[in-house]
Amino acid sequence: MNAFIDNLCSADFWLRLVYVVVFAIAWQVAEVAIAVITLIQIGYRLFTGAPDADCAGWGNSFSQYAWQTGRYLTGVTEQKPWPFSEWPAPTARWTLRSEDESA
Repeated sequence: MNAFIDNLCSADFWLRLVYVVVFAIAWQVAEVAIAVITLIQIGYRLFTGAPDADCAGWGNSFSQYAWQTGRYLTGVTEQKPWPFSEWPAPTARWTLRSEDESA
């Protein structure tokens, strides 16, 4: 019970809670962006027969951002996603940061 009271009075707990709410909203925005990019990509493929590289790059960036955000929200990492770290590059690969490999 003492740990509960200590955590309840901790500024770190409340600051993280604020970040979680903000990043949960950012997660929702990223989901909508991914859905829009998907629809654009479907339309592009319908008319040209091939995927659009720019659209695919945006999709990759947003999906990487959603992945980073989900890892922060669920407590897998303390590394906050953009704007506290760099925006994922369109050519980014799915990798763990060295600090997260032990988690």
